[in-house]
Amino acid sequence: MLLRLNIKNFAVLENIELDLYDKLTVISGESGAGKSMLIEAMGYLGGKRASTEDIRYDTARSVIEGVFDFPDTEKLNQVLEYYNIPVDEVFIVRREIMQNKKSIIKVNNQLVTLTALREIMSEVFTIHTQDAHDDILRRENQLNYLDLFIELEEEQVFKDYQNSYKNHNSIKKRIEELEYKDRNRLEQLDNLKLQLNEISALNLTNIDEEKELEEELEYLMNYETVHETLQSIESMFNSEQSVETQLYEIYTLLDRIVQFDPNYESYREVFESGYHLLRELNSEVNRDMTNLEFDENRLNEIQERLSSINYLKRKYNETFTGLIDLQHSLEQDIEALVNFSSSYEELQVQKDNAFKEMESHAKELHKLRIDRKDFLETSIEKELQDLDMVHSAIEISVKEGQFNEKGFSNVEFLISTNKGEPMKPLNKIASGGEVSRLNLALRTIFSNFENQALVILDEIDTGVSGYVATKMAEKMKLLSKTRQVFTISHLPQAAATSDHHLNVYKEVIEGRTVSLAKYLNEEEHTYEIARMLSGSKLNEAAIINARELINSSK
Repeated sequence: MLLRLNIKNFAVLENIELDLYDKLTVISGESGAGKSMLIEAMGYLGGKRASTEDIRYDTARSVIEGVFDFPDTEKLNQVLEYYNIPVDEVFIVRREIMQNKKSIIKVNNQLVTLTALREIMSEVFTIHTQDAHDDILRRENQLNYLDLFIELEEEQVFKDYQNSYKNHNSIKKRIEELEYKDRNRLEQLDNLKLQLNEISALNLTNIDEEKELEEELEYLMNYETVHETLQSIESMFNSEQSVETQLYEIYTLLDRIVQFDPNYESYREVFESGYHLLRELNSEVNRDMTNLEFDENRLNEIQERLSSINYLKRKYNETFTGLIDLQHSLEQDIEALVNFSSSYEELQVQKDNAFKEMESHAKELHKLRIDRKDFLETSIEKELQDLDMVHSAIEISVKEGQFNEKGFSNVEFLISTNKGEPMKPLNKIASGGEVSRLNLALRTIFSNFENQALVILDEIDTGVSGYVATKMAEKMKLLSKTRQVFTISHLPQAAATSDHHLNVYKEVIEGRTVSLAKYLNEEEHTYEIARMLSGSKLNEAAIINARELINSSK
């Protein structure tokens, strides 16, 4: 639910700060007072595309901020996790619309895209208008509403169909890829073979070869330094007072002194070890000096091989190990192209089998929709009769169409509002009052299946009065039993049943018109309903009628 709403510099709403409550809140006020702009601001929190025209004149930006207690649903938690937004006790949703910059969208101080905001907030609240384009009236959404009511997605066959649909599409995509490749298959095959021959000619098998060659090249490039260094070490060993001789003499002296002073034992051991280590070094240096030889041919060979490897690395934009992997990949691609016919035929068989399975599940889903649709038809007709559309009839058309992720059923809700009139699509209803009643009837039915914690009704009761107005007010009250409901209403019956009454009005402050909003106390609540009953002029009779209406609504 929406706990708090702050609006700054949004059209006529200069500075609105409202704490909001559960159950039914009716928003009333004179025409043009700014009620719709209040709902428009809430629409921004739901993901409405920003318009700089909504920024209050002579200000730099508008700010709309809502503090929400999000419903704890699996779908919403999955969406929040997808966008890396941690679950919290409250969520602060903020929109900033600026004149010369891109608008800013934040959820709990984390920047999000407009798409992300829409996906998140569609699980939190919905806004419904009298407009025939309300989503529940759109044909493309009616399959979803039918499935929701008959709980089709809970059936195993629905899950089986989804799996078979994905499998069929996957095979179909692989066939399309093969067909695309086949159009240039021979040319592509020649190109792949040329690439493979070029890489294979280097016989790249050892993944450490490049590193080993570079180390050997480094050694050969520094041959003179190595040779001179070994010569110097050799001369030090061969001099009259060689390092080895001096070390041995020290060791001998230490061996003598430790008989009298044990403190030198550790030094004697170190010098003994060092002496043996020097002897090993001497042998190693002598061996290397005997075998050391500069191989210019080997140097040229290494340079040429590394040059060839680097050329291919640049050409194919690969590392050394990437070239080895590319060679294997080319071999597989060539094999697939050579064996194209057998692969293609095999996939065609798999596609045919997958289609039969998908079609079988789709037929089951289609039959379930036809068998169960009358339950929804009856429910809608009953709700419409409650709203004094006693001669209305509902028919849900379920016909075969194109395959999609939910089967091949084309679903359309049809209505006849008067006896003897033909059925027509819901969005073709001409009467505003009928649209209002139909919208509310559908919303009453489907509210039991939806998880949104907030429903906003924007003047959906326009064009009705009397008994129908009373029934519509009852339906709104019923909706608010399980969720937070805001409604802009001109009906005194709706205002009388409200748990909270919010009045929107205009004032001129410092030469500028601003819209303000406040909750009405009991007396103000009565007077506002009296105004709604009689018009702008209040009289004692209207006040008495208002009190009676309030009492009868309790």
